[in-house]
Parts: sequence; structure tokens; C-alpha cells
Amino acid sequence: MQKQASGRPHQSSQNAEYRRKLDKNTAVDWEAMIDKIVQRGDQQASLFLQQKLKAATDEQKEAIFEAILPQAYPLMTSRFGNFLVQRLFEVGSRQQIAALISKMQGRIVSLTCQPFGCHVLQKALDCCPDEATRSAMVHELFENISETITHKHACHIWQKVFEMQWGEEENHVPPVMDRVNQALQGKWTRVALDETGSLVIQHIFENINEQDKRPVLDEVLDNIMVIARGQWGNWVVQHILEQAQDSRDREHAFRVVLEHAAGLSMDQFASKVVEKALRTGGPVFLEQFMEKIMLKQQQRREPLIDMASDQYGNYVVQWLINHAGTEHQVKMCRLIKRHMVSLRGSKYGQRVAFLVEKVLRSQEITTYPIHQ
Repeated sequence: MQKQASGRPHQSSQNAEYRRKLDKNTAVDWEAMIDKIVQRGDQQASLFLQQKLKAATDEQKEAIFEAILPQAYPLMTSRFGNFLVQRLFEVGSRQQIAALISKMQGRIVSLTCQPFGCHVLQKALDCCPDEATRSAMVHELFENISETITHKHACHIWQKVFEMQWGEEENHVPPVMDRVNQALQGKWTRVALDETGSLVIQHIFENINEQDKRPVLDEVLDNIMVIARGQWGNWVVQHILEQAQDSRDREHAFRVVLEHAAGLSMDQFASKVVEKALRTGGPVFLEQFMEKIMLKQQQRREPLIDMASDQYGNYVVQWLINHAGTEHQVKMCRLIKRHMVSLRGSKYGQRVAFLVEKVLRSQEITTYPIHQ
């Protein structure tokens, strides 16, 4: 308790000292301030310098910059120092920004994969004084596309790169998607199944032109069954179902969902794809889907019944009952009613059984079996 109490006056006096130093005429040892941030992780020193940069004279700003530049890279990778470098990118002169970027050259991939450095790199890309320099930074990323594209920090940089708008000087435009597609040919399925890779692919779908993203789309569509069953991949397929620009891509995805209706409905993650398809496919797809799962499969019972008693499929069946038109709703409920005994004995089927009884009561339907 005594140690905690003795620490507070010290912190208070330190804050008061920083407040005094904010005066424009107060002399400050800028290099000592930078050392505090780099060597001791001093948050207050970082906050002080950020505030100082906002109101500093050109002379003071230059002095702070001269203190920062020799230790720019350790500051970029520092928990509190990275904010100071970002502030300098915002308020620095064109020459100062160029000098900071020169400290990043040859280290772009390292910064990209660093929890604090990646934020500095994003700021640098935003504040870069010319497209030639920005293009050179992006070219460094090409050294390690396969690993960085799914890195939890680097993925944010790739998303930034995919969003960039380039000028008309073709020599300065990096062939981003050409290089990315070349590096990841045959690997997009792996990327789609990765947590961060899934986000990157969705970002590509939203921000890249049709020609450049076509190789990604084609590989995803060719492996849609595998990707739909993935914890993260299912979001990629959902994106195609809902937002694909080319109607043929959407139609392909809906066709796969329809062909494998029951199997996908009873998968933990693919069932989310099925629900998305049902919500966005319109009344024609909804009718086709219901007819598919109510059709008896040779010697086996209708897929609808297997779905009704499944851990994940029962949610799809409940959705169908709640959203189907009256005719199909009644037809489904009559079919399910024939299997009430087995459904009531099922942990998941009893949920469907309860809903069916409720619907049948409301429709005053008491007769079965189904009459075709």
C-alpha cells in the first residue's frame, strides 16, 4: 500500500512537469524524451510529444523530427512510440515524411507483420508524398505474399493496398493483383479457409475490378463445397450469394446449394450458407429448395426428416416452416407429422415437432397422410 501511495505524487509531479514543457518557450531535451519512449515505454512522453507537434513552431517541429529520425524504426514498433510517428506523418513536411519512409525501406514486410508497425505503415501509405514511393513500398510486399496475406496484422495492409487509387502514370502503378494471383494460384482455397484470409478475399471481391479478381472467384467457385464447410470460408460463399457482381457467379453458388441441400444444411458452418441462400434467393429458389428436400430418396426417407432431427439442420427446417407460403408450409408440416414419434424423441427434432404442432393447430389441419 505504501508503494502505491508513494507512486502517485511522482506521477502527478511528472504530469505537471510535462504540462510546463508544453509552453512554446520552454527548452526541452527532445532526444532524452525519445529515449524514454524507446527504452522505458513512457506513455506520457509520447503523449507530450504528440501534443507538442500539434502546436509547435516550425523550428521546434524540426528539432523534434531530428530527435525522432535516428530512432524512427524502434519507435514505429513501440507500443506508444508508433502513435508519435503517426502524428509526425500527419503534421510533417513533405521532406520529413520522405525521410521517415526511407527508414522503412527494406523493412516493409517486417513492419507489416508487427502489431504496432502495421498501423504506422498504413499511415505512411496514406501520407506518402508521391506515387513512385508508395509503389516502391507495395513492391516490397511482393517478397512474401503467401504468408502476409493471411497474417493477422499484415492483412490490414493488404486491404489498404486493395483500396488504393492510383494515378494515370502507369510506371508508378504496381501490378498488385497480377503478383498476388501469381503467388496464390492454386492456394486461394487455403486462404478462404483462414480467418484473416477470408476477410481479405471478401475485400478483394468488393474493391478489385472484375478482370483482376476473376482468378480468385473461379478458384473459390471450383472449391465451393469445401469452402462452404469452413468456419471462415462459409462467409466467402455467403458474400458471393449476396453480393457477387456477375449473376453467373451467384447462380453457380445457388445451384450448388440446391444440389447439396440436405448435406449442407446439416453441416455446422455450411448451414449458414444455406440460410443465406434461402434469404436472398427469392421465391423461386425457396420453392425449388423445399421440393428438393421433400423428395423421397429411393429407399431412404425424405431429406427433410433427417434435417429436422439434426443439430444444425433443424434450424433450417424451422426457418422454412416460418417463411414458406401456406401451401408449402402445410405440405411440410403434414410430411413431418408422419414422423412425430421419432422427432419427439430427438433432442433437436422435438423443436421442429413443437413448431409443426403449433402450425397445424393454427391451420386446423388434422388429417394425414399427405395426398399428392
